[in-house]
Amino acid sequence: MMCIMKSHHVTLTEPVSALIENQIASGRFKDFSAAMQEAAWNYFCATHDALAEYGVTAAQVDRRYQKDIQETRRLKMAGKLKEWKT
Repeated sequence: MMCIMKSHHVTLTEPVSALIENQIASGRFKDFSAAMQEAAWNYFCATHDALAEYGVTAAQVDRRYQKDIQETRRLKMAGKLKEWKT
């Protein structure tokens, strides 16, 4: 006989709980359950090297980040960016 569990109760430390709440506030997840499920999947099942998963190096990511920051600054100075409203 197969038993299917519908819900689980988990106690998290405050820093972990705050991190998940920030992920929800950022709009990446719609609810706590989805954020927890992805975190658990990534920790226990997925590769622990996200860069290798996408086939890039840390240097490539950093170079792209620097280009994006420079472009954002340029657009901000030109007045072409709208202020983010929550």
